[in-house]
Amino acid sequence: MRRAAAGLVIALAAVLLVFSSGGCRTVQGLTTPPKVQSVTVTVTAFDLRKIDLRFDVELLNPGDGEITIAGYEYNLHLEAQLFLSGRSDTGFALMPHGTALVSLPVTLVFAELQRKLAALKGRGEAAYRLDVTLLADTPLGLIRVPLKKEGCLPLLPVASRSCGAQQ
Repeated sequence: MRRAAAGLVIALAAVLLVFSSGGCRTVQGLTTPPKVQSVTVTVTAFDLRKIDLRFDVELLNPGDGEITIAGYEYNLHLEAQLFLSGRSDTGFALMPHGTALVSLPVTLVFAELQRKLAALKGRGEAAYRLDVTLLADTPLGLIRVPLKKEGCLPLLPVASRSCGAQQ
C-alpha cells in the first residue's frame, strides 16, 4: 500500500513539474485541435515520363497555445481509393490563432498515373480526401492529431460530369 501511495505522489509531482515548466501551453494548445483551412495543388515540373506536384495544405491553429509539430503523415484518396501516401519528419511551430503552410511534394509517373486515372475517364472532377496526421510534440510525448479535408479536384480534359454526379 505504501509503494502505491509513493508511486502516486511521484507521478503527481512529475505532472506538476511538466505543467509548471511551460508544458501547459503546449498541451493547452491541443484542447482546440488544428484545422485544414485550404488545400491547393501546383504543378512544379513535368516531362514525358512524370509530373511533379506540390500540395500546399494551410493549417489553422484556432487555440490559445502554440503547438510544436515534430512531423506529419498523409494519405490522399481519389474516388475512395488510396492514391498516394507519405511521411515527413520536418517539424514546425503552429502559433496561437495562426496559420502554417505544409507542402507535400508528390511525383507521379505517367504510366502509373494513367492506370490509376483510367476509372475517371470522361469525368470533369474527382472526389478527394486528404488525411493528415500531425505528430504534436508535447511534454507528455508525441500526440497524433488527425485532420481531414474533402473536396473535388478538376481533371483534364474537362468533361461534363462532376464528382457529385451519379454514375
